[in-house]
Amino acid sequence: MLASRSRPTSRPGLAAIAAIGILTGCTPQEPASPPPRPDGSFLAVGDTGEPWGAFPTLREPQLAVGLALEHAHAASPADAFVLLGDNFYPDGLRAEELPARVVENVARPYCAFVRPSPELDALLDGACPPASNPPPLYAVVGNHDVRAADDGRLQRTAVPELVTNWEVPAPSAIRELPGGISLVFLLSESPWDEAKTRALAEALRRARGPFRVIVGHRPPITGHPQLSDMVADAARRAGTVVHAYVAGHVHVLGAIPGTRPDAPRLTVIAGSGAHAERQTDTEYRIEGADFLEASLGFVRFDAFADAPDPTLRVTLHRAPSLPILARFRPPEIAAVYSLGVDGDLERVSSPAADDP
Repeated sequence: MLASRSRPTSRPGLAAIAAIGILTGCTPQEPASPPPRPDGSFLAVGDTGEPWGAFPTLREPQLAVGLALEHAHAASPADAFVLLGDNFYPDGLRAEELPARVVENVARPYCAFVRPSPELDALLDGACPPASNPPPLYAVVGNHDVRAADDGRLQRTAVPELVTNWEVPAPSAIRELPGGISLVFLLSESPWDEAKTRALAEALRRARGPFRVIVGHRPPITGHPQLSDMVADAARRAGTVVHAYVAGHVHVLGAIPGTRPDAPRLTVIAGSGAHAERQTDTEYRIEGADFLEASLGFVRFDAFADAPDPTLRVTLHRAPSLPILARFRPPEIAAVYSLGVDGDLERVSSPAADDP
């Protein structure tokens, strides 16, 4: 069963604490120290690549989410930024539109996470202030990305020539982050066969951890039973805990605790990087969600490896709906979970939201 505890949403100010002390004759205590800094972290968002409409700086949801991500990164710098697929709607990236789409759907929304080449810098023409030491930008391909004839090849080969910190890791590649976070990348399109299961199991076995997070586009949810079976089978063969699976594809913010012995302990969906909606087709069916909301937003993972009880904290963030709001308003915390090294899952907080 998922444990739960709530954190207070506000504390009395120093003046109020002092007044209480004068009235009661008690010596006021020092305010609590700030929360510890994570030992490693990454930010993730998916389904971002919508072509822009009119007046994008005023109305474009992707820009609003990008500004919210920038707030989160400025408050506590992340060690990696991950795009969870469907990076270029509707049919992937085409050679004739490559520079314009990279400016529109990668560089402009995520200035703080992009290291531009001289060519891209010239195309931006001052629209992005130079980022200070941007983290690696990892991307997976989604179902819309592979519709193009090149099957995602341009994202693997051409985009890095413009965004020099961009990488599409190979299927079952591992990227180790500080704090003991092992990202294991999965090409989540079918077939979900024996070869892919074996490769994923081997990657999970080789990952250093102690925290293992699978990164894919499609999530292992009720609507994807074959994918769910494959992921659980790979974890069983690896003989290790999969702490989380982070994905897009469904245009919501969601957190689904694992119910099967070998399933990821928490499946996190952050597929609302450019639009938020409850999709009704069978493939988007989700059962057993602890949190599910059709809101723009993203997810943050923080590892506290040096704590007495090392934990991986997962925070779902709502973003404001418009860029002008996101420029001045930080993202809201929608739900927070904590995972122990052994996979024990605890809901730290989960404000009221639409029931799934």
